[in-house]
Amino acid sequence: MWLDDHRPLAPGAPAPDRCLDEDAFRPFGIDHISTTTTDFAVSDTVRAHLPYGMLRSFKRTGEGAPPPTGRRVLVVSPLAGGFPFLMRDLVVSLLAIADEVAITDWPDARYVPVSAGPFSFVDNCIETAQMIRALSEEAGSTHVVGVCQGSVPALVGAALLAQAGLAPASLTLIGGPIDPSRNPTRLWRMLQGRTLEALERQVIEPVAERFPGAGRLVFPAWRQTDTFALYLWRQSMTGGRLPLQLAFDEGDDPFRFPLARLCWTLMDVPGEFFIENVATIFQANALVQGTLEVAGHRVDPAALRQTALLTVEGAEDDISALCQTEAAHDLCPNIPEAKRARLVVPKAGHFALFYGRAMRAQVIPAVSHIMAAAEGG
Repeated sequence: MWLDDHRPLAPGAPAPDRCLDEDAFRPFGIDHISTTTTDFAVSDTVRAHLPYGMLRSFKRTGEGAPPPTGRRVLVVSPLAGGFPFLMRDLVVSLLAIADEVAITDWPDARYVPVSAGPFSFVDNCIETAQMIRALSEEAGSTHVVGVCQGSVPALVGAALLAQAGLAPASLTLIGGPIDPSRNPTRLWRMLQGRTLEALERQVIEPVAERFPGAGRLVFPAWRQTDTFALYLWRQSMTGGRLPLQLAFDEGDDPFRFPLARLCWTLMDVPGEFFIENVATIFQANALVQGTLEVAGHRVDPAALRQTALLTVEGAEDDISALCQTEAAHDLCPNIPEAKRARLVVPKAGHFALFYGRAMRAQVIPAVSHIMAAAEGG
């Protein structure tokens, strides 16, 4: 397939001489799940690797695991500053309804040598499509869950594969900027007044010599720390949900993996990805305008015909506001109504959509329902 010509996928972990520094990733620490009704072990392996990302897989094992479902899920994590382990609570919860939950494990660009090549928005979409394809080539049902900015490559990857007859069984998009021009946020308005050249001069810088990625241009973690601190301050001043969520942590393992640690552990993002993402999604709005191309292939979400579609939004999300994610339904007119669902979580901010009690009580049942609809159940 043409995807292999651009971002080839290889099974298993990379050879020792190609492995990145261990600081490039953060461990999820998911080796066992214990609840009031279940108690089982979980295996953690690198299923496959690409030029930039890794396909990390968690599987239910041993006695006590729920009955097999035949389901595999790919969580498409965002490249928005946080490490993919920010999705830990979501992965744990999905393991209650699927045999295997894989995730796009993106590295900290500070530890990726320049010799590994660039990683752009288009590369992000291709690698996501390759990971979906890797799961879909096995028997059973493959389901995709895109979160935050990861919802865009999730939709793009699913659409590209649909055009090749390899569409996933279901696609869930959670709090993502599918059409950021709908109900515009402060971020959208700010980016409309910036040129890419000015933005690049302001926020992009080379990695220091002491790191493996020396010389690579990145949107550095220290700038994102400042941005997150400002966001948290604004949430505090306006009565936002995140300060309370941080103070009263309802995660699966708030002692080892508190939400505060997951939020404040930030990484360098490839500079070319950051700038191209702003240009493509937040300025040109190319996905909605029908002008998005990936390696010469036009992205056509209308190619999705039998893939069940669920959109999830938070009523108080100020990062991807109401209606921005739901816009995916308009882009996919050929999906039957019986395979569509929309969920708005009341009193939920952005982070509550993938972390904590509201996610477990409302989002996971909706995801389980759309999976069943995709499987004809």
